[in-house]
Amino acid sequence: MGDKRNDWVQTYGNDSTHLRSDYANILAVDYLSDGKTLNVTLLLKSNSENGSIYSQPFKKIRYGMLIAIASLPPTSGYNGANYDFYVEAVNGKWSEYLYLLSSTGTRVLMYSKINYTEPFGGTTIGPGYVKLRLDLNSIGHPRAYGLSFYTAESFKSNEARDFTNWIVIPPSDLHILTDPKDTVIRQGEGHLIPAEMKSPYANNVTSIKFDNGTNYSSDGLSVSTERIQHPLFKVEVSPQTPIGVYIIPFVASVSVNTTLATPTSAPATATVERVTGSVDPEFQVSKKYPTIGYITGPANLTIHVIPPVTFNETFSAFWGSYGDFVALIGAGLVGSVSTFLIEHIKSRKENKRKDKIG
Repeated sequence: MGDKRNDWVQTYGNDSTHLRSDYANILAVDYLSDGKTLNVTLLLKSNSENGSIYSQPFKKIRYGMLIAIASLPPTSGYNGANYDFYVEAVNGKWSEYLYLLSSTGTRVLMYSKINYTEPFGGTTIGPGYVKLRLDLNSIGHPRAYGLSFYTAESFKSNEARDFTNWIVIPPSDLHILTDPKDTVIRQGEGHLIPAEMKSPYANNVTSIKFDNGTNYSSDGLSVSTERIQHPLFKVEVSPQTPIGVYIIPFVASVSVNTTLATPTSAPATATVERVTGSVDPEFQVSKKYPTIGYITGPANLTIHVIPPVTFNETFSAFWGSYGDFVALIGAGLVGSVSTFLIEHIKSRKENKRKDKIG
């Protein structure tokens, strides 16, 4: 399940009077893939039982998703999007399209289903939901890809869209690296633990949440987040915390920033239509595509709790650090005392000799 994060974007015209309705307002998205088919449910703000908006004159409503293939460079397609799949309602009729998007500024129709009827309140479209179904074979069965879901509502020459940020399929694992690698803390001590979280796509951490919210606490062991980016954990172990290994679960989010070229006019590499001298209008719209996504996943922080330092360990550590110095001082002291004793004995002998002569 993904929540919507972006606001409305005016893609054509300047008038939004008849746009941005609840029928085109995405609240959340539910998606599931078995590797062969991608099933998507757009959850909309409108829960009206009335579907007459799809039959209004001069009105078009589109529900779709942009698809970015992970194995292709971010400069490919339309601002990083390689496919555009959507269904659209015009005058009560529905059509379905899949386009291949080229960085040359042209798009190729890969599939279409034109002017069919879809009962409102059925399995596909109804109060507060629209379902999309994509055969992944039509886009080459990618192993990993990004999705940005959107709606487009137009009235005459004006259009507004509601985009979501990019998400990654399949969800990426998050790996945590701490410094030092093995986090060992003694009973009664506390430490600040720097860490790094990585995924195949990004490492810019935006949030860290434990099961209890902003911190973790159990058996006298407490963990809190001192810093999100770059992560810094504060770990405190009470003297009563049982000895052992503690695996502390949390959920982290990292942001994905796509490096995309922004078209402002017909680029040198774009294919210009010979009659009008312009590129595909959607290529110009693509400069308003979202460029940020988020990866959210579970991770674990492992803490090894060991006993407090004993006297023998303290002495051994002290001797290991200062033993040579202490031995040197001791040797010097013995040498000084020996010299003093020798001189003292010599002095006594000399005095006795003088006494006999006198």
